[in-house]
Amino acid sequence: MKKLIYTIPVLLLIFACGEGEPADDTVEDVVEDVAVVDTLEEVPVEDGPLTAVTARHILICYDGCAVAGPFDRTQEEALQLIEGLKGRIIAGDLQFSQAAIEFSDCPSGQEGGDLGEFSRGIMTRSFEDAAFALPVDGMSGVVETEFGYHLIYRDR
Repeated sequence: MKKLIYTIPVLLLIFACGEGEPADDTVEDVVEDVAVVDTLEEVPVEDGPLTAVTARHILICYDGCAVAGPFDRTQEEALQLIEGLKGRIIAGDLQFSQAAIEFSDCPSGQEGGDLGEFSRGIMTRSFEDAAFALPVDGMSGVVETEFGYHLIYRDR
């Protein structure tokens, strides 16, 4: 039973990574003026309760995370890599979509990290909380889940 409880979030994330419409944008599309949000106090209040978001993400896995497969990086190396990507995106040296294509360990990376639209209860709690806390065109700080480290960008 315990294994089933851990398997369900893994399947949900894998399912979400493979779902969604193909990206209409191309690698050349620019995600400009990325706003990084580390606390909920920084998020502007939207009209009415937010029921769904459209987001992209970059997933960096490490050896021993909940994603199947051997990864040639430690947890510390994965954290350094995602922090470096965050810095490059903020500095404007790397576009979010391009970083997803080049570095994400999620299959959605090939679509610029596009997860499509999802509602509450689909993703793991920390991922969901971060995605729903973001303003449109905002990027999260590093979010840790059992799958690894994420950067999340909210499209809508």
